[in-house]
Amino acid sequence: MPRLHTPSATASQLLDLYLSLQGFALVGPDDLQELGIELEQLKNLEMRVPVHWALHLWQRALSRGARPEIGLLVGQQRGLHTRGPVAHLAAHSATLGEAIELFRRFIPVMSEGENLRVESMGDRVRIHFLFNAPLLGHAIASEHSLSSALCWARQLTHVRLLPQAVGFRHAPMATPAIYRQVFGVQPRFAERFDYLDLLEADLQLPVQGANAYLKALMQQRVSAMQAQLPAQHSTRLQVLQLIEQSLLSGELSALSVARRLGISRQTLHRHLREEDCCFSELLSQVRREHAVQRLQQPSCRVEALSRELGFSEPSAFYKAFKGWFGLSPKLYQQHGGVLGAEMQHIRVDPPLDDAHNRHAP
Repeated sequence: MPRLHTPSATASQLLDLYLSLQGFALVGPDDLQELGIELEQLKNLEMRVPVHWALHLWQRALSRGARPEIGLLVGQQRGLHTRGPVAHLAAHSATLGEAIELFRRFIPVMSEGENLRVESMGDRVRIHFLFNAPLLGHAIASEHSLSSALCWARQLTHVRLLPQAVGFRHAPMATPAIYRQVFGVQPRFAERFDYLDLLEADLQLPVQGANAYLKALMQQRVSAMQAQLPAQHSTRLQVLQLIEQSLLSGELSALSVARRLGISRQTLHRHLREEDCCFSELLSQVRREHAVQRLQQPSCRVEALSRELGFSEPSAFYKAFKGWFGLSPKLYQQHGGVLGAEMQHIRVDPPLDDAHNRHAP
């Protein structure tokens, strides 16, 4: 079942990425024209654009010889003049902890492709970075997000924060020296989650330039923007996002998703029927999308992917994949360069309604 909604982000996200990659001479105006948008239009920072446009720019950069650490480097170049509404809201928080909580609550406004979960761990706090399609499984996007988040925290507090730990789900893409230069510590790889660990005490750091009055105004604005996002009015879209996030924890049952939505399993099934779908269809859809994305990565191992997708045995994954596409996952992986473009169309997202002319309310 194709998605009926294209995940979107504020134009500030795309503008920041474009300007940073342009600074490395990796993208130019022609790349924006391929998307049907002009640089001047992106300067309307609250405009909504498809999340997958960012992947288009990453792909163009990689095709022109971008270094393996490009995601890390771009994340360290967050521009103050390209801050979107959520970043402006966080910039007026009293403390770093309050800024992180505001990002957690309102990150869909910034990008529907990302979510945050904050977990207390004694004297530490772990910030989990969770990705939805189309960012799910993209190592460069993951490295960019963690690098960018740390850069933001340092900008807000004027303190060179050093994480207690950094974790990535993927294998190393750059040399240890580059990771240490960016984060100050050596990350762990092949982790179950992408995360940053900060000290609990770091959350008490004051945000420089905090303004309670401006924060209240911005929070009203951002709340109104979030209320207009389609996922806020669709159980189906919320369930898709929760299933994507739950791939990491393995809690893939309808009951666990219903609990996270604060409703009963029966109510969940009823709401999904009202949107002409069911939980098993959505679970299958997410698994298909994630499988296609991951199998195009050379480091992906089919047995490990089977576990990622919540299958009890690799044979069950093989059977499901063959039913989806008519060939085995290993055969797809062997011919991914040829078949990949065709299989990416298993979910063809319709363009946003005049995306580059669509303004936030």
